[in-house]
Amino acid sequence: MLYRLRRFWGSLNKIALGCALLLLAVGWALVLSATLPGGQETVFPLPADAAKQALWVALGLVALFVMATVDYHVLLRLSPWIYGGALFLLALVLGIGHTSAGARRWFNLGKVYLQPGEFTKLGVLLMAVRLAAGAPSTAATERRAGWGRWLLSSVVAVGIPWALIAGQPNLGTAMLLVVCAVAVWIVVGVPWTYFAGAAGSAAAIVPFGWAFFKDYQKARLLNFLNPYRDPLGGGYTVIQSTMAIGSGGLFGRGYMHGPQNRLNFIPKHHTDFIVSVVGEEFGWFGCLALLAVYAFLYMEGLRIAHRARDHAGTHLAVGIVALLAAQTLVNLGMSMGVVPITGLPLPLLSYGGSSLLINAGLLGIVLNIGRQHRR
Repeated sequence: MLYRLRRFWGSLNKIALGCALLLLAVGWALVLSATLPGGQETVFPLPADAAKQALWVALGLVALFVMATVDYHVLLRLSPWIYGGALFLLALVLGIGHTSAGARRWFNLGKVYLQPGEFTKLGVLLMAVRLAAGAPSTAATERRAGWGRWLLSSVVAVGIPWALIAGQPNLGTAMLLVVCAVAVWIVVGVPWTYFAGAAGSAAAIVPFGWAFFKDYQKARLLNFLNPYRDPLGGGYTVIQSTMAIGSGGLFGRGYMHGPQNRLNFIPKHHTDFIVSVVGEEFGWFGCLALLAVYAFLYMEGLRIAHRARDHAGTHLAVGIVALLAAQTLVNLGMSMGVVPITGLPLPLLSYGGSSLLINAGLLGIVLNIGRQHRR
């Protein structure tokens, strides 16, 4: 038993694992700071959200190491069931899910809210990689032959859950499904003309899409372009977030000493806008250090993808890295006012159960791919 544990530990990619563990630890500390009542100077008693996050971190670690143990080929064989289960939950949540702020995305399980859209990421990614095994050969790529039917089936496989998630509505998660699928398709070798055609079609449709947006989505875009058009309403969060990040200066005000954080000037500063806590309490150097950890994690993920023992491992690792990197960039961007607010949490750092569990599990899959690299 001890030998197996040593062998398992020795096979793990220490850089990727270390970055993931560091982000989980720092994330919990930031959630603690963000949820500690303004007049409380000691960490005990723990705030309820910090205590819950400690449990989610523990469960996330379990998910990470379980996924690092389970052979990713087993997951690919189970992909139709995982994908089908995700579609069932998405359809179910639209019917009986909990509604908040005009969106129906969660199952209310008492004191816990489960968001099936997060778990759909795994199902869609596994299905995209499974379908990639049937992609046309390299010779067919040169002739542009055979791609139409294969790409159509792949687009449908991604499009169905995309439509269900967009209907919640949850455009941020829907966008991530497209990002991870496109990353897989690029590595597979889909001719660039298909991407150019899709981009052109999307650009032609965008001007007409405004009419289909809900009022709050229109307001988000307008507030993104000019937050001061509604400084006490839709633009308030972005304004406060950028002020908090800027007020931290180079080195920050110190852990648990950020006034905008401790006095709750920033809505959702323990979830979607947790970067504002980093900027205010640890300054620009703290933000750069955070970016460096994410950069090391994702670069190591790409190195694992390059060294994977087969194409399936490469496709899966690239899809996971693309998904998590896109979510990271969007969250950082919206916290600084350069990307519209989408409601995407920062991977492994923000408060939340569903997101933390699935992201930790996805990184566990990357570690598993790394354990089986080419020798």
